[in-house]
Amino acid sequence: MYCGIIGYPLKKPRSVKLWKNFFKKKKIKCKMFPIEVSPKNFEKKINYLKKDKDFKAAAITMPYKEVVFKKVVSKDKFSDKCKSVNLIVNNDSKLNGYNTDVYGAIEVIKKIYKKNILIYGYGGTGKAIFKNLLYKYKSSNFVIISKKKIKINKKNVLIQNKVREKILKNINLFINCSPRGSNLKKTILKSSPLKDNEFKFLNKSSTIFDIVYSPKKTKLYFQSKKNKINYINGLKMNTLQANKSLKIISKIFK
Repeated sequence: MYCGIIGYPLKKPRSVKLWKNFFKKKKIKCKMFPIEVSPKNFEKKINYLKKDKDFKAAAITMPYKEVVFKKVVSKDKFSDKCKSVNLIVNNDSKLNGYNTDVYGAIEVIKKIYKKNILIYGYGGTGKAIFKNLLYKYKSSNFVIISKKKIKINKKNVLIQNKVREKILKNINLFINCSPRGSNLKKTILKSSPLKDNEFKFLNKSSTIFDIVYSPKKTKLYFQSKKNKINYINGLKMNTLQANKSLKIISKIFK
């Protein structure tokens, strides 16, 4: 039996260690390893995993969270709303899909004041978090920063192609859903969704939630610390979503 994490590219994904420790603790004889799949081989790989009786489950990461949704049976409210999954479980040649990322994100920010929320990045994770927050916090106002052309017909949603001064002044919660600052690529490791001079426009009582967890201290972290802005990295979200995923997959080994 084996499980994996599917993505491209993959660079020392944390899920491997967490899942391995879980299997060891529960005395489950199941392997866990990275499954790096290029876009051109993705469909073939998913079809193979469906038919492989030894394959039990996989975490899904960039850039496949939305693509995989089309090939699974959605099993939770989070994935239903955002049409995106980060966990698949093999169920007799059918794949069940879940979105535990959103669960982790909502748990992290549930006690934070969020009248005005900015979502930076509208990829698989950004879209998933936004759609669920929009449903959960109907009285909040949202700003989405995205270079993609997107259309959302909601009075409380503003779409912009870049961060603007007048927007930052009113933001209570800034969520970085982009890979900026992560170690996925050298070109983005030292980058940040905010320029140094943009911090002066942020309210000092605002919070920055960065979904990046590797490295633990990104450029955005150091900028926030320098400007005395409350900062939360993605480590807690990642741990919460992993624990939720493991709770789900533990049922298949009973």
